[in-house]
Amino acid sequence: KRNYMKQKDLILKRFNNLNFLKASHEIVKYSPEYYDENGVYQRNEWTAFSDIGKEYEGKVVTKEDYLDVENRFIDITQSILKAAGCTYITLGYIDSRRKNLKEGKRVRISDIAPYIRLALRGKAYIVFINSKRNIQFDFSEDYMYMHLYCRISDSQLNSIVESRGLYLDPRVKRVIMFDDDNDELNIYYFDKNA
Repeated sequence: KRNYMKQKDLILKRFNNLNFLKASHEIVKYSPEYYDENGVYQRNEWTAFSDIGKEYEGKVVTKEDYLDVENRFIDITQSILKAAGCTYITLGYIDSRRKNLKEGKRVRISDIAPYIRLALRGKAYIVFINSKRNIQFDFSEDYMYMHLYCRISDSQLNSIVESRGLYLDPRVKRVIMFDDDNDELNIYYFDKNA
């Protein structure tokens, strides 16, 4: 219980730490070639599990289309965790009505797929963490994003991601943080290429 509380505190501290946010990455399904100079994606692509059966760019999205991308996110996650030396990951924070999900639960890397599927399909928001290996990640159900903080090199991370047909988000990162003391939102921009 004590270790779990330490991890939850670490998650909260990281989300409020600009250096952590600046050093994190976003993995996306969207090709860099379709962003305009303002970072706006120019293609009308499907973005979520709920888009199955709908038409985008003249093609109806099938369950197989969705599962292909979802499986790539799972494969990438497992590969990153192995590269970081993780044998398990902890469900550090959960926002879900599902009774079978427990914060603080350790999950073997080989058993992580169902939890990622829940997150990508919007059935649960989960922050995964392994503080010993200094890795933390979560998923956005809409727009198919993985937010990742890890200590593996950018070149190794890029190699893992691109080999599975996904991308590191090429845009300037925008981070919005709420300042409780002043009741105001602060917006920070980080250009990873600068």
